[in-house]
Amino acid sequence: MEKNKTGKYLKYAIGEIILVVIGILIALQINNWNSNRLEKRSETQILTELKTGLERDLELVRAEQEKVNSAIEKIIRLQDLMNDPQHAYDQSLDTLFGAVYGIRTLRLNSAYYEDLKSSGLALIKNKGIRLEVVQLFENNYASIQSLLINEQSVNQVNRPYYLTNFHDLKFATSATPNNYRSVWTDSYYHNIVDYRLITLESNQVGQYARVIPAMKKLIEAINRYIEPDKT
Repeated sequence: MEKNKTGKYLKYAIGEIILVVIGILIALQINNWNSNRLEKRSETQILTELKTGLERDLELVRAEQEKVNSAIEKIIRLQDLMNDPQHAYDQSLDTLFGAVYGIRTLRLNSAYYEDLKSSGLALIKNKGIRLEVVQLFENNYASIQSLLINEQSVNQVNRPYYLTNFHDLKFATSATPNNYRSVWTDSYYHNIVDYRLITLESNQVGQYARVIPAMKKLIEAINRYIEPDKT
């Protein structure tokens, strides 16, 4: 080759290499952008479904919290009335007796969290939200589920007495004494009433007071993350 043609071929080859490298870099950039877009879409879908489930569970928890608070009020009312051994029976007392009886528990839906664990929590890119999700389900949800064990223990104490001394039993709603005066003055039944109140206040009230703010906090965090323009 002539000297001047060699220089031209060299410049041409270098230019071709540069164009190929630029093309590869552009393709990689497009691929990364597309992957990030798909991951973001998947993350948004996961968080949206999670938020929907949390909102449903929050309604259930609030409803159960109201029921527990109502039961506590009735049991306290029953305690006050039982201070008078001569208090006469009337049918309205059946709802107070019923508040002492029955298992009070709540089953929350943690299936979507279990699915998320199996598919990989890393799908949630936001570390703060990911940590809140883990803490909510591993701590608060687990504590709510454990209430069933406590309630079963309470029921082992209450159920035999109620089956023996009451009729027309409706779980957590109503119970009619077979012999009103006998039940009313029975110190063992007084202890059952006190025990039921203590278990509701120490187990149920505290759990709901902790889980509700945690659920609301996570829902708000998800809203801010997936819909920043609306917050």
